[in-house]
Amino acid sequence: MKMNSSMTMFVYMIFMSTLISLSTNNWLSMWIMMEMALFMFIPLISKNKVNDQSMKYFIIQSISSYTLIFSIMWNSSYETNLNSLLSLISLMLKTGMAPFHLWKPMIMSKIKWKECMLLTTLIKIPPMIFFNKMIKFNMMILPLSLSLIVGATSGINQLNLKKMMAYSSIFNLTWMTSSFLISKKIMLTFFTLYSLLNIKLMIFFKKNNLMYLNQMNYLPLNLKLIINMNMLSISGLPPLTGFYPKWIILSEMINYSIILPSMMVTTSILSIYMYIQINSLCLSNSLVKKKNSKVISFKNFSLLNLLILPAMFMFWM
Repeated sequence: MKMNSSMTMFVYMIFMSTLISLSTNNWLSMWIMMEMALFMFIPLISKNKVNDQSMKYFIIQSISSYTLIFSIMWNSSYETNLNSLLSLISLMLKTGMAPFHLWKPMIMSKIKWKECMLLTTLIKIPPMIFFNKMIKFNMMILPLSLSLIVGATSGINQLNLKKMMAYSSIFNLTWMTSSFLISKKIMLTFFTLYSLLNIKLMIFFKKNNLMYLNQMNYLPLNLKLIINMNMLSISGLPPLTGFYPKWIILSEMINYSIILPSMMVTTSILSIYMYIQINSLCLSNSLVKKKNSKVISFKNFSLLNLLILPAMFMFWM
């Protein structure tokens, strides 16, 4: 995807629709902005012609959007609460939340890394706002728990890095949804740090032309350390930066429910195990190669994952 003028406009419109969704309280305006992001994202994944991925994404998102608008209008006509099972199912399909998650790894495995960045960050914001505004927390405990289990267990046996990042996105959907339910400050903190880590990791994959896990064996050791530290930070391993917002969310979620925080901790252990298994495989393979036995230069080593202590002091001041 070359960033020509049309592609730049599409990305800009997705960004603007996300900002407008965050700043409005009208459900119709939020629905329109969500559809605008959908129609701006389809040309990005279809490139110069319509392909299978763009049609699959359009059909799935259209079904969820029309189901959502039908549910809202139905409940409004009978003057009942908008919190309904039909609205919940439509939003779960829209975001790729378990058990309606199968389309996400399938589509992400066929598109480029730039589109994956948008699909795992900005595109998720408008549906998250609908979750916060319409759906009660008690109805969301089961789908959020299922997303944690599916995201943590399905990524263990994956060799495709894009599918692995898709399941990581499904796993972090629960954390993002929980941050929306708690407060706007915690939501912005989690979304900013998660987006930075996620985009940074995908940029490394794109620059090094990585598609499968075994391709990481041929990278220099300093690049392996950067990628592995980012993976561990996204999974929430202390004391890396990704642990900081998850720790805040856990401390606040205990006041709402004890089931969901327990599931968060348990599945996070599985997620960390998956990334540590990847790390041990890559680093042990690099030690037997003579070309990697020289002194490693850490000139390009990122400090993003070492900023947890200053960030903690800034947040609580």
